[in-house]
Amino acid sequence: MKQPSYSTAITVQKAFRILELLGEKQPARPAELIQQMKLSRSNLYRLLTTLQEMGYVEKTFDSRYHLSFKMFMLGSTVSSNNLLSDIAHPYMAQLAEISQENINLAILFEKKVLYIKKIESPHYLKLDQPIGRTDPLHCTALGKTLLSGLADEELKVFLKTIKLIPYTKKTITDREALVRVIRSVRRKGYATDLEELSEGIHCIGAPIRDHTNEVIAAMSISAPAVRLTIKKMEMLKDPLIEASLQISKKLGYMEANKAKG
Repeated sequence: MKQPSYSTAITVQKAFRILELLGEKQPARPAELIQQMKLSRSNLYRLLTTLQEMGYVEKTFDSRYHLSFKMFMLGSTVSSNNLLSDIAHPYMAQLAEISQENINLAILFEKKVLYIKKIESPHYLKLDQPIGRTDPLHCTALGKTLLSGLADEELKVFLKTIKLIPYTKKTITDREALVRVIRSVRRKGYATDLEELSEGIHCIGAPIRDHTNEVIAAMSISAPAVRLTIKKMEMLKDPLIEASLQISKKLGYMEANKAKG
């Protein structure tokens, strides 16, 4: 077998060193990586571009870099007991028993909601939200919950990078109006979607935080509006918030922490 050249080996080492640095502190600006790795700007950007094209690194709206969900998926095989989905499962099962509706777990991925776990409703008429599916942020309870983790200025900058497409007549397409809604989500501790993405569908979501108080995921209850009425959503609000809080505590979140914005 032909051995890789010395220059190829050095390039691979540099690429892995970037991943290690991002694992230690992310997101990071290119200038920070240049300083730590003693690389030229052109060399660093070439490596970052390659890692980004391969799906291992992502660029944020303010030009910083962080590890992608693809890295999470690779790392998850090492310590599956610590996976968010594993920690969340018993609380999701409890919510499913209480609500008899779909329970969803999602994260922010490439400026969209990414479903990573679900428990299906026992009803014949239920929603099809497969794991791996993505939905928009601005018109879903999960999305608005994930956006609530951003401070006001971060939120305004972020919203300029996404299109507020009207999926139904109830979709919020005004950025300032959406900012006001997100502020309300922070105060209340939950978000709703009342036919904003799909007609006849309601959803309520709550944030999951880690030990740094960052909103890293969201959990929701979703169902046809004829079953998940506003009255029923009000009844399920507290169990959902409590379940999300217990998952957060398992991740090291301390309730005394102050929320952003």
